[in-house]
Amino acid sequence: MSIPESMRESSTPRVRLAEPGESRTMAALLAGAFDQDPAFTFMFPPETSRRQKRMTRMFGIDVVRSQRLGGAWIVHDGSAAAVWYPPGQWEPSDREMLRQLPQWIAVYGRRLPAATRVLNALQEHHRRLDLDPHWYLYYMGTRADRRSNGVGSALLQAVLKRSDSEHTPAYLEATSERNRALYERHGFETRDEIALHGGGPTMYPMWRSPR
Repeated sequence: MSIPESMRESSTPRVRLAEPGESRTMAALLAGAFDQDPAFTFMFPPETSRRQKRMTRMFGIDVVRSQRLGGAWIVHDGSAAAVWYPPGQWEPSDREMLRQLPQWIAVYGRRLPAATRVLNALQEHHRRLDLDPHWYLYYMGTRADRRSNGVGSALLQAVLKRSDSEHTPAYLEATSERNRALYERHGFETRDEIALHGGGPTMYPMWRSPR
């Protein structure tokens, strides 16, 4: 039995740019979504004190920066969120990094050296690729009870449609095989792999040419 077009449209999750007052909501949502993620379990081991609070604060730093640049997106019911950086704006300036340093120290504590190695490895690989200007998907997370329901796909398409219309590529680093499979369905292709030192997981840089 076919589904009427009107019903298909109404069942599609509505996605919009996040409002300034939603940064904490987005940060908490992402902290929950990445609670068991390999990369974040490495940076925030289960025994980390105040782990969820620290993760929420970490995501909040990037959410605020992304919002300021017009790259923070959220599903209307708060079930998923994405942090994007527009072309040419993915890397913080030295001044930004210096201003944020006290926040990062508070977030990571004694895990700061390990977290710094992870972030530096990703940034260095990103620079080495010498990519054309692109949209950079930094984080995308979905609440556990809404996964596999098309929510993540709807969230992705909000920016991918724009990147296609602007003839601009997109880039991300998948943190697991499951995430990589989702992105592959939307046209992303793996560009090498990053094996994090110190027992960290493998990361998968992915690139999508505009359609």
